[in-house]
Amino acid sequence: MAEEDGLKELYKAQRDTQEKYAYFLLAAAGAVIGFAVTRSSDAPLTRLHVPLGFAVLCWGWSFYLGCRRSLLSQTIMHMNAELLRVQLGRSSLVGSDSEQIAHGMRALRELMDERNNKVGRSGAWQFYLLIMSAVFFVAWHVLEMLHKARAPAFCI
Repeated sequence: MAEEDGLKELYKAQRDTQEKYAYFLLAAAGAVIGFAVTRSSDAPLTRLHVPLGFAVLCWGWSFYLGCRRSLLSQTIMHMNAELLRVQLGRSSLVGSDSEQIAHGMRALRELMDERNNKVGRSGAWQFYLLIMSAVFFVAWHVLEMLHKARAPAFCI
C-alpha cells in the first residue's frame, strides 16, 4: 500500500511539474508578444520588421500549441478516469461484461496513447517555436541597431 501511495505521489508531482512548465511557456509567449507590440508600436512598418513579424508569429503559434497541449492533457485525464470506471465494471459505456470491458480498455488506451503523442509533439513544438521566436527577435533588434548606427546623428 505504501509503495502504491508513493507511486501516486510521484505521478502527481510529475504532473504538477509538467503543468507548471507548460503554463510558464504560455505566460512567456503571451508576455513577449505584448512586449514586442509595445516596443514597436510607434515605429513605421519597414522591411526591418520582417524578423519581428516572424517572431510574433512563432510566439503566437507557441501560445496556441500550449493551449492545445493543456486541453489535450485535460482530455487525457477524463479518459483516464473513464478507463478506471471501465476496469471496475462501473462504466455506463461497457457495463460489467468482461469482453466489453477488455474491448473498452483497449480502445481507451489507444485513444490515450494517441492523445499523449499529440501532447508530446505540441509541447516540443511549443518550446521550439518559443526559442525560434527569440532568435527572430534578437535578429530584428540587431538589424534595428545597425540601421540606427548608419543613420546620421543630428545634434542640436
